Amino acid sequence: MLTFSDFLIESATSGLSNDDKGKMHEILLAKHLHPKGKLPEHHRSKSENPEHAGTPEQVHTKLKAKIGPAAYKEIDTHAKQTAAEVKKHIPKGHTVHNVHWTSNRDTEKKAGDHEKTTGHRDVNSNADLIVTSHDKKGAHHFHPISAKYGSNAQPNYKNAGLASLEKHSGNEGKFTRLQKAHEGQMGIIGYNGTAKQRHEQYKQDKVKLEKEKAAHKGAKDTFKPKSKDAKRAHEAEHSSVTVRTAMAKEHAKGLAKKSDAELRKHVKDQVSPPTKYKHIIAHSQVHDNGSATSRVHSAEHVADEHLKQFKNLHVKHSGISTTIHGTYHNPGHKDHGKVKAIASQTFKASSGPHKGTAGAFNLR
Repeated sequence: MLTFSDFLIESATSGLSNDDKGKMHEILLAKHLHPKGKLPEHHRSKSENPEHAGTPEQVHTKLKAKIGPAAYKEIDTHAKQTAAEVKKHIPKGHTVHNVHWTSNRDTEKKAGDHEKTTGHRDVNSNADLIVTSHDKKGAHHFHPISAKYGSNAQPNYKNAGLASLEKHSGNEGKFTRLQKAHEGQMGIIGYNGTAKQRHEQYKQDKVKLEKEKAAHKGAKDTFKPKSKDAKRAHEAEHSSVTVRTAMAKEHAKGLAKKSDAELRKHVKDQVSPPTKYKHIIAHSQVHDNGSATSRVHSAEHVADEHLKQFKNLHVKHSGISTTIHGTYHNPGHKDHGKVKAIASQTFKASSGPHKGTAGAFNLR
């Protein structure tokens, strides 16, 4: 049973942006992994979200003020708990001496935070943090960590951009053109200026839209916005969903051409790609009562362990997602022989219809 204080904490976190919670969790996880309890070192200050830009100290200060003390305390507790589990994966005899915040990825043409920290370029690394340790002989070792935070048992393993999603499915340029068409439609319905200005106007419109939805007495599917501002927000959201549905449909068509073996490779590339250094997944799964379960394991075998349960992989499309299905193979189990969804690629809007589109890849 939830106590009143539990309810207050739950309320404080439930209304927060997932991006804000995830970013704060990264920073606090780094703090609890650092031998001196310090915020992490870093190599960059760029971010599409101004609240996530700057040094770790600056981002920590901005987000702490935004989310409030109750939510901060909860996320800090979860990060500390998960950090304790991560430490068990650092080899015995190693001493941790530094932690870097490494969210800026390496690319084929440009060194990112991984190369700047380790000296080795790794385009497959999706590490949010890199722990540096030294063994008893003084040799340095690197431990990349992919930090995950949220209520789902299976976290989002990869946020692919449109160019990568096009490449996966043989749709070079198509998703980008769809996105441009959506952005053009935003001007037609009355959103003008920069993307930031459009987003700020949308947030104001969204408040009015939500008030009208709350006042609506009929069935959900009969709701129609009344005010000009609410209508504009509603049209923007509808356009975003329409475009993302079209992207997912084309993505599914492309993946459907792949064989079972090719689909297995695709899943492995999203979840467990080969990396220079073995990665650790540090997942704080948050529960309704404000507690969390810390799930920490090596990223190397996650995909194989999941895929070995299924045969005859194939692809289906539904809404804004492409889903890979397979026949469950576990003789003696009640679900043996049943077709199940094993992974999904969702086309998500980044905090609203003016913030672009990105992928989210999950195992099922």
